[in-house]
Amino acid sequence: MDKIREAVARAQFDYSVREVAESILKEVKARDYVSEPIAIFYWICRHVRYTRDPRTVELVRDPIVICKQILAGQKPALDCDDMTALICALCMTIGSQCRIVTVAFSDLKFKGQRQYEHVFAQAQDPQSQAWITLDPVAGKKTKEMLSRIYAAKVWQL
Repeated sequence: MDKIREAVARAQFDYSVREVAESILKEVKARDYVSEPIAIFYWICRHVRYTRDPRTVELVRDPIVICKQILAGQKPALDCDDMTALICALCMTIGSQCRIVTVAFSDLKFKGQRQYEHVFAQAQDPQSQAWITLDPVAGKKTKEMLSRIYAAKVWQL
């Protein structure tokens, strides 16, 4: 998780990340702070392909590299942690508060440590302080996915 948090911390200040965020939000009304992360979520759902990591390897893709691919017209293939990092970087570059949530759907442990199976982003609505779940992997089944969570850990950014 530290690699993801470090990548997001760097990426939020990168111009290519800001450029992608601005292009996504060009049709969103100014100061519509709830619609901004939701627009980013839907854009990711349409323009990024979900692809699992290789077996036994956890690849972590840098949001800066991903944004440069997007700006070059490519359609990146990302897993849940890569999408989470990208969403957080895009939201944070426009001033949104974000956090990362890792979840387990069962009581699976290895050497006494809980094994988390999935990760997603949340952005905070600055007016209501509510957290908006942004999970392109769950997509339209986000509510169902949230109902199946056995354990969760929140990572502040």
